[in-house]
Amino acid sequence: MRKIKDFYNLLKHSNYTTKVKIYFAIPVAGDDYDSYEQNYTYSNLNPITIKAYVSQISPEALVWKQYGLKEIGAVEIITEKRYKNYFEKCNKIEIDDEEYEVFKEAVGNRSIISERPYNLIRVILNKKT
Repeated sequence: MRKIKDFYNLLKHSNYTTKVKIYFAIPVAGDDYDSYEQNYTYSNLNPITIKAYVSQISPEALVWKQYGLKEIGAVEIITEKRYKNYFEKCNKIEIDDEEYEVFKEAVGNRSIISERPYNLIRVILNKKT
């Protein structure tokens, strides 16, 4: 697919983008590990930092738009398509020292990943309570 050069230049410019920290985790067998229950403890690894265009979603838009959310504190992230796998498999997401729901643990539609034209994705994340 084609790329929009101007938008990709915006994603590389530090005045318009925000750093998004994505944490992955590895399973660790703790003291209470049971092989039948497979109750691993997950330990976070060092974060991977990506640049993305992040914008707050207004509470009114959360109710009447397609998201179906009714809570305050959702963000919309627009970034390159190559990071889609990161958002699907991560264990923790931090933006400006605030933690957000991850895709694999999101209940209902607290986390939405949709593909956009020109090799971009739009990720809707809800703030963790």
